Amino acid sequence: KQWYQRRVAITAGIIAGTESNSVDTWGLSFVYPAIIMALLAVVVFFFLPTTPQSVNLPPPNQTSKDEDEERLIRSIQVGNESDDDDGEDVDPNSIPAIGFGKALMLPGVLEFSFSLFFAKLVCYTFLFCLPQYIAAIEIGGKQYKSDKASDVSSFYDIGGIIGSIVCGILADKTGCNAIVCIIFQIASVPLLLLYYMYGGTSMAAQIGVMCVLGFFSNGPYALITTAVSADLGTQEAIRGSAQALATVSAIIDGIGSVGATIGPYLTSSLIGDGDASHSSYKYVFTMLMAASFVSALCLGRLFIKDVRQIR
Repeated sequence: KQWYQRRVAITAGIIAGTESNSVDTWGLSFVYPAIIMALLAVVVFFFLPTTPQSVNLPPPNQTSKDEDEERLIRSIQVGNESDDDDGEDVDPNSIPAIGFGKALMLPGVLEFSFSLFFAKLVCYTFLFCLPQYIAAIEIGGKQYKSDKASDVSSFYDIGGIIGSIVCGILADKTGCNAIVCIIFQIASVPLLLLYYMYGGTSMAAQIGVMCVLGFFSNGPYALITTAVSADLGTQEAIRGSAQALATVSAIIDGIGSVGATIGPYLTSSLIGDGDASHSSYKYVFTMLMAASFVSALCLGRLFIKDVRQIR
């Protein structure tokens, strides 16, 4: 899912820059990705199995007939036939859905939700505003048009794809989601400053710092919306409930999406109505650095918990 979103984002960014030179065709930057998503939605609707039973597979955690017989024999041998009840299957869809308030109170949900709020603010501000920023500044003493700027901005998404993969691998290896997220988010703060101050010295510096920045800023965003949401949805209080997992995931991603909406709006307000230039983006980068830091700060309690588990 995250890989697909990144590919659509790269495609949309390149098309937007290419078409922005023509007032009459700028809307194609929305039409093309919409067509791609609509076609894939049709494929998912007709070909994605909704349950294991639809492709002649057993439900999750269901044991085979032979395994049930072996369990019964062992129970009789030890004189405890009650052990056979432990293998009783539970349909995840039969467990009642968790309430919204109870889901909010689950450990880690609020922390990761607000962390994702600020992480998405940073990522989506770059996604929508980076081509305009590149077109507004001089890179190596040369100013590039919007179509070239959109091509260059795609390197931020390329770095984000790699960062998302690496962040997920590190989280799986260590089992410490909060520690991995905080390291990536804190690293984004000096990289934002480095990009603002030295990204325009040359095209190599622009692309290099942009890739590294995308690597660190997109990793936590992808991790929280996927693996972390799934982990939080398997807590003891809601274990086995498919509806509860959906509720937790919706809360985290929903709060994060508010940040994705606010970021570009604040950017336009900070830049103002005048012609955009390097200096006019000073407060924008200040906002992004503050957002990255606060995003890491939201995970402080979970960070301490992970450190104690390591010890």
